[in-house]
Amino acid sequence: MSNNLKHTAPSFPLITVISLVLLLATTLLSGFDKSLFLFLNESFSALPASFWEFTTTLSDPWVAPLLTFVIFFRQPNFVRALLICSLISLVANYSLKHGFDFPRPNHVLAEGEFNLIGPDIQSPSFPSGHTLVIFVMMGLVSFWNNVKLTSGLLFGMAALIALSRIALGVHWPSDVIFGALVGWLTAWLAVVLNNRLEAEINTNVKMGLYGVVLLCAIWSIINKTPYSTGQWLNTAVALFAVAYSLRTLTELMHRQKG
Repeated sequence: MSNNLKHTAPSFPLITVISLVLLLATTLLSGFDKSLFLFLNESFSALPASFWEFTTTLSDPWVAPLLTFVIFFRQPNFVRALLICSLISLVANYSLKHGFDFPRPNHVLAEGEFNLIGPDIQSPSFPSGHTLVIFVMMGLVSFWNNVKLTSGLLFGMAALIALSRIALGVHWPSDVIFGALVGWLTAWLAVVLNNRLEAEINTNVKMGLYGVVLLCAIWSIINKTPYSTGQWLNTAVALFAVAYSLRTLTELMHRQKG
């Protein structure tokens, strides 16, 4: 099994962070958040609801990490970085959401004033958890490869997927911008932390890493996504993750015995 050894530490994404901070400050302080939400939400309604439901499933907190694992499952060093950033993003998302406790559009706007697709979510709004997750995953791949062109493409893809949260009517633009900021920074931090660990991972630790992925994949199969259009993607990615993690665990056990 190939193992991607220690990478050159990625440089801090200063320009990206400053740009997102300025955009976030402008959106919040100008009072432009609501009007921008209504404009984008209405504009995005030109596309079918099924399109946005599938797009947002790509940023699902279970689907996105498992899909990333399926692509890079042969690199234990990457899998370790993936679990590090998943843990950080989980803590950051819930602590920030409940710390700010900002209401979602459905708690502020009247019914019929905007397009709401899918369930009426009751949790706090700021930041967008789905946006945070997709920017963490795209950012992780970006900082792992450390190629500027790749980073730009991945950032753009993450932004397009994140806009689905506005199209569905469940997040303000400021939620999405803040989620992108936290997600991109989390990805950078995860790669930096991973690079400070031993590049060579012993067999027991590898088995632990792939064991965690296996449990997460099983949990994802048991739990349904909020959007039925994307359920097949959730199931397919989770099944692949189960198969790949089991395959790797089997290889590691045989290697340990032999």
